[in-house]
Amino acid sequence: MEKTVLSNGLTVITDHNEKAVSTLICYWVKAGGHYETGYPYGIAHFLEHMMFKGTTTRTKERMNELVEECGGRRNAATGNDRTKYFIYTPYDEWKQGVELLTDMVFRSTFPEDEIAKEKNVVIEEIKRAEDYPREYGKRELLRMLSGMHPERASRLGTEATVSSITRSDLLRFHHQFYQPDNIALVVTGHIDHSALVQVLESLSIPKPSEPIPPVILEKLRLCPLDGRTIYIAKDIRQTQLHWGMYGPDIESEDKYAGFIALHVLGGGSASRLRKRIRGDRGLAYDVGASLSPRISEGFITGYVGTNPQRTAEARSIILEELNRLKVEPLQDDELSRAKKSITGRYLIAEDYPEAINARLASKHLYQEEVDPDSFVTRIRAVQADDVLNFAETYLNTDKMLFVQINREGHADSAADAGKEGRSA
Repeated sequence: MEKTVLSNGLTVITDHNEKAVSTLICYWVKAGGHYETGYPYGIAHFLEHMMFKGTTTRTKERMNELVEECGGRRNAATGNDRTKYFIYTPYDEWKQGVELLTDMVFRSTFPEDEIAKEKNVVIEEIKRAEDYPREYGKRELLRMLSGMHPERASRLGTEATVSSITRSDLLRFHHQFYQPDNIALVVTGHIDHSALVQVLESLSIPKPSEPIPPVILEKLRLCPLDGRTIYIAKDIRQTQLHWGMYGPDIESEDKYAGFIALHVLGGGSASRLRKRIRGDRGLAYDVGASLSPRISEGFITGYVGTNPQRTAEARSIILEELNRLKVEPLQDDELSRAKKSITGRYLIAEDYPEAINARLASKHLYQEEVDPDSFVTRIRAVQADDVLNFAETYLNTDKMLFVQINREGHADSAADAGKEGRSA
């Protein structure tokens, strides 16, 4: 790995693989959906769309032609705490890819006529998410867990907030966050670091006339949870049951025991929830649970899609297994299998250029300790008592939230009612 900070403040990181025949070029911007305080919600994602609509030197048509000419593949994605723009090129076409992507990131123009058209595109994307019950349920769960932070409700925003975005908003957001010292260019695959730096210096990337203060993400303020259920009516045949609670964030050492606890609970084909709900009872096709430690927050979430008449049965099993992790130490063989599965999947993924690129970006943008050897060592060091302590700290069934989507928009049966919440 090589790293250079250019005179304009842009950090350039490369990981060269001599045997690779392609190059992955990725700009990582330290801004995403959680940085939208003071802006119309959804602007980070909408701006990402608008970066493909032309620059001061290239029309959108010409940009598309250049990608085709080199046989490349270009795209982007907006996350909670970062946005990435990437292009894959053959190893001998990386220079064209760098020039094109740099032009997009720093010199996009956001034409008014394109803004109007793209609002319709993003609104259709929002509608698509709402039409998909599982995606919609997970989004509603996270929206409720993030209730003290309305800017974190959804990276997509709403129809109303997206419709309100103006070109002035885009220019202001771009000016605040799309500065060289808030961005990292990470290139993995076949790449010559010194040649890359030379090309970038020649592109005269604009630098702000005065420094712009960095934005520090506030830690998530927690909402009181009491085991209640939010009911949502949709014309579907299954009941979609989502559940969640707060967990450790990315800085907490508790996450390593948490990865094992959630893997045993619902993270694999041999998990406890899958065995009991799908294997033993035949209640569901899909069931699972996971831990998501993030920069400023951590969530523990789970899901099951089941027969409306048997939702109470599935919910009861989930609660039983959550409580079981708090009182019953993992047996050595179950703990060992979980460690091998987690580390094995992690190490296999690390051979992919995308994973290497993302790891290097995370280490630079947020100083995340994501070294593969360190991760494996920490997972292997987890003991059964650590999992018990994690469960006792975080897996409190009276401090969780359910989101239940079904045709009626209320409890499927008296046994399902429990602590009822609002209907949507």
